[in-house]
Amino acid sequence: MAAAPLRTAFSAAALLPRLAAPQTSASATAAVSASLTSTIVSSSLISLRTFRAASLFARQIAATPYLPAFSIAFPSISSFLEGIWESVLRAVPKKKTSHMKKRHRQMAGKALRDVKALCQCPACGRTKRQHHVCPHCMESIREMLKKST
Repeated sequence: MAAAPLRTAFSAAALLPRLAAPQTSASATAAVSASLTSTIVSSSLISLRTFRAASLFARQIAATPYLPAFSIAFPSISSFLEGIWESVLRAVPKKKTSHMKKRHRQMAGKALRDVKALCQCPACGRTKRQHHVCPHCMESIREMLKKST
């Protein structure tokens, strides 16, 4: 037994429900606000002031089910945006910045400073930093202490 083919009916109501929707009358508006009123009163969670505001809002929505769309055209803005759009398109980088170039940019100005306060060690004659112990002499002192212990 073959199944009956399904028929789908496309109408203006299916594609454009706003255009095909029936207009509400005063009785329909009253019915919507009455059903909303009974729901709000039965829950008793909302104060009287909020209830009044909600019922007024429901009446306004039921009275005007469709809100008109507003569109405002500013002819001077399009010419203004053309100049900006060209500069925006030029401001986009064409390739990703390489790791090396990124590191060069980030580390700019953070290089190590040159050590200028150098002198000669009076004991061994090697170069050392001023006001510091000579590292070569310090190493020889450590070796002597290790041998003696």
